[in-house]
Amino acid sequence: MELVSLGAAYGGTKLDHGTRFLLEVLAQQQDFPAGSDQQPPRRAVDLGCGNGTISVWTALRHPELDVLAADQSASAVASTELTAQANGVADRVSTLRDDALSSLPDASEDLILLNPPFHQGNAVDTSVAQRLISDSGRVLRPGGVLYTVWNSHLKHRPWLERRVGSTEQLAKNPTFTVTRSVRRGG
Repeated sequence: MELVSLGAAYGGTKLDHGTRFLLEVLAQQQDFPAGSDQQPPRRAVDLGCGNGTISVWTALRHPELDVLAADQSASAVASTELTAQANGVADRVSTLRDDALSSLPDASEDLILLNPPFHQGNAVDTSVAQRLISDSGRVLRPGGVLYTVWNSHLKHRPWLERRVGSTEQLAKNPTFTVTRSVRRGG
């Protein structure tokens, strides 16, 4: 996969370690991308798309899915568009510049993929990740699934449980944890 990056898009033209771990884990999940009720999703949402790695990987690996790549950064949205073009999936990867997923309606999505930021500048800060997780919980339909990779020391699991629903750890290495959260009904 060719990565393209403009300006300050997270990751630049490199595959960051957390994203690499998430994609390795997803590649091993026999039921990915089906939701908890085993219904195939209509599309996947890559929240915080950065340079488009997760969006394009998903589109390449699952040609039956459309992907919505969302980010607050104009550089990230433009980088994702260029990465999708470079990899021949621009027809199935659309982009949205948005504050979290504020323009999407409640209970409208089946599948969200998230590698949230863990800092503001040089300081560790979980507030952005918590906001992205909370908005994911709002946007997922009951039974919809959120796959998240996060720095293990940040211990996001209780927040995922409260804001999304039942959360299981799929994998953990010395640095990162990958979880699958299923949106509770109603």
